[in-house]
Amino acid sequence: MLVLPASHATEPLYRGYTILTEAPIAPGLDQTVYLRVRGQKVLEGLREILHGTGYRLADPAAADPEIGRLYDQPYPDGQREIGPRALGAALERLAGPAWQLVEDPVNRRVSFEVKAAYRSPPAVRGPTGLTADWDRRDR
Repeated sequence: MLVLPASHATEPLYRGYTILTEAPIAPGLDQTVYLRVRGQKVLEGLREILHGTGYRLADPAAADPEIGRLYDQPYPDGQREIGPRALGAALERLAGPAWQLVEDPVNRRVSFEVKAAYRSPPAVRGPTGLTADWDRRDR
């Protein structure tokens, strides 16, 4: 005899059997990930997290010019166990508050951009073409 919890009591019956429906699969960045990351750098960790999700990292040429700053960071030990968590939330947490997750849903690629408040100001060049800091040290 099959005993079902009360939550399934309203499901339709078919020839004495209850028809159970599966929960819908979350699309895109809402899909749930659950894994242990082994990578040593953030770039390696991102590739592990995205593996099997249908998403890939955007090509570096199409990403924020400062993306290397994020990719070269050591992977945080406190974030090695992921999930169950939405893919987008896991990526945002790993990148941290200075980075904005960017999705290309057509090509199923993701990347990050430095938020304006954290962006480095452009280097000021002196008349010799050297940065202002270099000019001051030379004097």
